[in-house]
Amino acid sequence: MSLQNHNHVAGGKLSGINGPTSTSSQGIYEESSTAKHRIGEKIELADGRCFRYGQSGAAVAAGVLVSTDVSATCLAETDNIIIASAGRFSIAIGSSAIQITLASITKNQYAGGILHITDDAGEGHQYRIKSNSATAFTTADKVDIDLFDSLVVAVSTASDVAITGNLWTELIGAVAATDYIIAGVSPIDFTDAYYGWFQTTGVATVLADGTITVGDTLTLSDGVAGAAQTRDAYTEPIVGHALFAPDSSGHMAVMLTGLVA
Repeated sequence: MSLQNHNHVAGGKLSGINGPTSTSSQGIYEESSTAKHRIGEKIELADGRCFRYGQSGAAVAAGVLVSTDVSATCLAETDNIIIASAGRFSIAIGSSAIQITLASITKNQYAGGILHITDDAGEGHQYRIKSNSATAFTTADKVDIDLFDSLVVAVSTASDVAITGNLWTELIGAVAATDYIIAGVSPIDFTDAYYGWFQTTGVATVLADGTITVGDTLTLSDGVAGAAQTRDAYTEPIVGHALFAPDSSGHMAVMLTGLVA
């Protein structure tokens, strides 16, 4: 599915989470205050570069590595927060909605993410989140979560859960200490909360940090948000490979290879 125009992607085919969708009218050098595609939709240019549709979670400069803001989109493993309910929020097999006890959550904060059952009843299963209510929308201190699929194994009030958010929402300049999954590279300057395309594979322009030589395997910088540096430990995630030796504080040409395509 290829595209011929560098700015406009009209005529090219998109791949969405649920399969191929219509063509795009928003170019890769355009941002929008409203979503023109579903978050996570993918498009490929004729030269092999791929992009995913996402939303910024802060002002983001062009040419930086971005990651979802895990503090806004994810929930670390939490014990015993599922509520035993009847009716729509049943925790039995076949239910497609549950309630959890969680404070200060906004509407659809976890939409498009994955609910993981990490311990006790239902352990090992995962469910994609369709939507969530704000805290106390129906019941004090409770969050309603609607799932795309029904529970295949019953859960219980003793079940532990974690939530990973949609990879392409709340995108910010990635920070090594917290943002361990790189979602892509910003091809333009993004306004906070605006939508657009973020590059995931192919030749890209990326902020450099430190001394880098041609062919170096690159990872997220230890000290500069959104920058790439030479990988010096096997535990560091791979971003790609340097195509040229850059200035130590400028941008560089990179072949992106280690990101989610």
